[in-house]
Amino acid sequence: MLSQDSKIIIVGGGVFGLSTSLWLARAGYKNITIYDRCAFDKSFYNPLNGCDGASADINKVFRMAYADQVEYQQLAIEARDIWQAWTDKIMASSPSELPDGLTPEDKLLHVCGSYFLGEGTVLRDYYRDSLVTMEKTAPEFRKMQFLKDNGEEEARLRKISEKWVEKYHAIDGINNGNTNGFIDIQAGITIADKACVYTRFLCEQAGVNFVLGDPQGKLSSLIVEDKGVQKRVKGIKTYDGLSHFGDLVIVAAGSWTASIIPEAHHTVEATAGTVMFIDIPKERQDLWKKFHPDNYPVWSYRKGDGDNYYQGGGFPISKEGRLKFGFRGRKAASRISTPRTKYSKQPIDTVPLYGLSRMKEVIAQGFPELVEFGFTDSRLCWYTDSPDNNYVVDYVPNYSDSLFICTGGSGHAFKFLPILGKHIKNQLERVPDQFTAAWKWRVAEEGKPNNGLLEGEEGPREMSRVEMADREFFICLLHCSADRL
Repeated sequence: MLSQDSKIIIVGGGVFGLSTSLWLARAGYKNITIYDRCAFDKSFYNPLNGCDGASADINKVFRMAYADQVEYQQLAIEARDIWQAWTDKIMASSPSELPDGLTPEDKLLHVCGSYFLGEGTVLRDYYRDSLVTMEKTAPEFRKMQFLKDNGEEEARLRKISEKWVEKYHAIDGINNGNTNGFIDIQAGITIADKACVYTRFLCEQAGVNFVLGDPQGKLSSLIVEDKGVQKRVKGIKTYDGLSHFGDLVIVAAGSWTASIIPEAHHTVEATAGTVMFIDIPKERQDLWKKFHPDNYPVWSYRKGDGDNYYQGGGFPISKEGRLKFGFRGRKAASRISTPRTKYSKQPIDTVPLYGLSRMKEVIAQGFPELVEFGFTDSRLCWYTDSPDNNYVVDYVPNYSDSLFICTGGSGHAFKFLPILGKHIKNQLERVPDQFTAAWKWRVAEEGKPNNGLLEGEEGPREMSRVEMADREFFICLLHCSADRL
């Protein structure tokens, strides 16, 4: 029986692990320890410093548009207030009041606007449903969303600011202007690595313990007591040879989760999104200015369906001068949930050719001024997909309430970092809320929509079967993308 005196072990120091521990600690739980193989106290969640989990990133989309999923929409609105409060707190702090890796100049939330763009002139169902739901449930926020290519909407936006009108037209070049959609001027981006640094700091202030780095923070195995039908997890072993015992083990290890919990292989799947970067030279201050969050929104573009579905997007420039572009259509998958990254024993430093080629087409159309640059760097961002893109937050069956799974972000969890733990705590304490049914333990089933989780090792998305791009293709001019397919 879980109590505030229970010894709780959390495997994973990303968004799920951090948010869970913060809400538990602030609620009075006294004995919480997070273990992670990454030395976040030294790497500060910076992906250039050896961090390869999805939470360790330079930026993430913050949106409130969720089609008809009003529960997630409302959760995002609630999270937005906390993001803003955290940002205000940091900016009002002196350097000595902040943890290493964070300065008063570090904004966690940039309200730069979020553009939802689709091919053609007919509004996609997802976008239409987002506007309708917002109008019904949060009308004040709907007033801050503006339809593309609509004279009345543009005039309404101009009354707020000419700057927003510039952002309204910032991505007109995509698909030669044959697009539809809307911009939400109360959405934007979060600075992911800085946000994790700050949340870890808040966790420490609340009494959470951290064991970080390889080998002392790296999980070797669960300690399982097997009594036939019912098993019990008594703790974990780490790669330094030590055993750590506890009353409850929470596995919040993202795409590595199913390699830790064998029963989760049909519950979550590791999938790789394609992420590419362009580093803009400092002497090109014209481009630094153009793509600054003050002048440029984050955007997502969708076109096609099925195997031809495209979902990609771009972000404002980072303070280091890095532009990030992502692609999530036709995701690669790892059936054994042991993702390969730049920092694996068998490292990978490229991305699928399919996604890269289509990204280059969109970027060349929308931003011809970037054609002279090649991609500087790439990343496979490993997400954890569930059968229905809802999270998986529940006790694992047949483990006597000693093992809890906390993952399945499906590419849309980071925005909830400040508030997610509130509802994870509810599931731990078995307090039903609006997410209990959606987040319960489940497995993919034949004959039902399952997000590709039953494709198996021979499936077309399995990493070993996906054609990868040659590194030389990165530096090719962006408009040459179609030549390779």
